[in-house]
Amino acid sequence: MKHVFKATKIGWGKEKEAIWFDSEKYTAEEARKEFKTFEGTTQRGYPYTGHEYDGQRYHDIAYLGEFEDEEIPHNNTEFLNILMKRLKK
Repeated sequence: MKHVFKATKIGWGKEKEAIWFDSEKYTAEEARKEFKTFEGTTQRGYPYTGHEYDGQRYHDIAYLGEFEDEEIPHNNTEFLNILMKRLKK
C-alpha cells in the first residue's frame, strides 16, 4: 500500500507529479510532513508559500489517498475510475 500525493512543480508549465510513500513506513500525516514548507517570491515580487521534497519544489500538493501498489493512479482519469470503483463497493 502507498500514500499518494499529487504535486504541481514550480514553473510556468504547471507540470504535475505523483509522489508516493510506503504505508508500512509512514502514516498519511508522517508522509505529509516529508514536504517542507518554504517562502518564496515570484519574478514580479509577489510572495508565495511552496513545498519541497527530495530537492524538488512544488506550488501545491494534494493527498489523493492510500492505494494498493497495482492500483496507483497515473493520471486524473485513472484516479477518478478508482474512486468510482471504491464507491460502488
